[in-house]
Amino acid sequence: MKFDKSFGGREKYKSVKYQKDITTDCVIRSIAIALDQDYKSTFHELLDVSRDTLEVPSDEKCYDKYLEEKGWVKKKPKRNARKRLLKVKQFPTDGVYLIHTSGHLTCVKDGVIKDVWNCSKSSAYSYYRKEVI
Repeated sequence: MKFDKSFGGREKYKSVKYQKDITTDCVIRSIAIALDQDYKSTFHELLDVSRDTLEVPSDEKCYDKYLEEKGWVKKKPKRNARKRLLKVKQFPTDGVYLIHTSGHLTCVKDGVIKDVWNCSKSSAYSYYRKEVI
């Protein structure tokens, strides 16, 4: 699976030049990428949900509700023939996935991991897909 370093549009608003500029914004970044939305708009929309749920935007309860409102469905982890969790790099190469790994949320878009670091070897826990009607 290919990897494309992406800040999800954060670079329009904040510096991403140095290592110190890397932040814990994986939820905002990956959702902005997956939904083809502006980073700042995604951040503000998540803050609105955060006020309703009284959870921080990076809390699964908050972004789960946000994604549900946008028509995304949470799915159980995918497993291989030996019942082991798939790695991020083993996900299908068609479509868009928001994948929850250990303490991280990443976006896989048409077989390309779009993130600030290559998490292809991370075990994929639950994941989200846009519900097709």
